[in-house]
Amino acid sequence: MWTPLALLCSMYVSTECTTFGGPVFKTEAICYQQLQTVGMPYLKQKFPASKIIDVKCINWDKNNTGTGT
Repeated sequence: MWTPLALLCSMYVSTECTTFGGPVFKTEAICYQQLQTVGMPYLKQKFPASKIIDVKCINWDKNNTGTGT
C-alpha cells in the first residue's frame, strides 16, 4: 500500500507548516503519478499562499504486524 504525502509551508510564516496525505494506491508508480497529476495541482490551487516543500509516497508494509508509534 502506498500513500502520497505533501509538506506545505506558509510563504509568510516560516514555522507554519502542514502535511497532507492522500488515498492508498497499490503501486508506487501510480501513487507518484496521481500525486503529480491530481494532488499537487489541487494543493497549489487550494493553498496559493503556501509552498510545497517536499512530496513523497510512503510504503505501508501491510505484512508488518507490529503497532509502531
